[in-house]
Amino acid sequence: MRVSLLLALLLSLSSPSLAQEATEATGPVLGDLLKKPAYFNAWQTMLQGERTPDWLEDYTQTLNGPPTPSIPVVIDNQTYSLAFTCKPNECEQFQLFVLFAPDGSKAWALEGSPLTGVNWFGEPDERIRTAITAALRK
Repeated sequence: MRVSLLLALLLSLSSPSLAQEATEATGPVLGDLLKKPAYFNAWQTMLQGERTPDWLEDYTQTLNGPPTPSIPVVIDNQTYSLAFTCKPNECEQFQLFVLFAPDGSKAWALEGSPLTGVNWFGEPDERIRTAITAALRK
């Protein structure tokens, strides 16, 4: 029950929240971040060995997604970047939020969909999970 409530909250509030916060402090969109070698390597490492949806594999190849700017997330006085993408034509139901370390060397993600629920990639610890979910609740 708790997972479905979290999923409902994330899917209903998160992308507008991210978009609103992005207007206050804008960073690069996910596709632009992934054009940087460190970020792309962190992305690949995060997804390695994970069972990912087809739309996410397509995104990795094309980097074609919504132009939602990333937002800063401060953890332990360091600024991380939280970026977003989603499944084309089904964005409200299939979403991915990716948090990158300040130097782009590590990535963690929260995927939410009504079919699979909430999935975490990159083995985030509780501190990272809390930072991602707190940023999405703003």
